Amino acid sequence: MNLQSTIIPNSEDQININSVFSNIDKPMISKEFKGGKINNMFATTQVDLSNADLTGMAVLNISQLFGEVTLTVPADWHVETDISQLFATIDDYRENKYRARNSEKVLVLKGTSVFANIEIHNNI
Repeated sequence: MNLQSTIIPNSEDQININSVFSNIDKPMISKEFKGGKINNMFATTQVDLSNADLTGMAVLNISQLFGEVTLTVPADWHVETDISQLFATIDDYRENKYRARNSEKVLVLKGTSVFANIEIHNNI
C-alpha cells in the first residue's frame, strides 16, 4: 500500500475570492504569501498586501468581467503582469516600480480581464 502525504496550504497564506455584484476589501497579513485567485463579475475587490511578505515568487490569478481589482503591495516587491485584456486596463501607480525590479520578491499576476481594471499601488 502506497500512502502519499498531501500538504494543504494555510488558507491565511492564499487569497481565494469569488465575487459577483459585490465589493470585497481583504487585508492580508501573511508572512508566507503564496498567491491565490480572484474571480470578479460586476464586482470590486481591494486586496491590501502591505503587511504581507513572500519568499521568492507568488502567482495571483485574476479573472474578471466588468470588475476592478486594486492591489496594494509592499515597496520591495516586483510585480509582473501576464494578463489577457479585452477593453481593460492595468494601471501601476507605485512610486518605486523601477527600483523594485531587482527584488527577489516577485508577485506575478496572471489571468483574464474583460471590460475591467487592475490598479497596483504601494504602501509608501
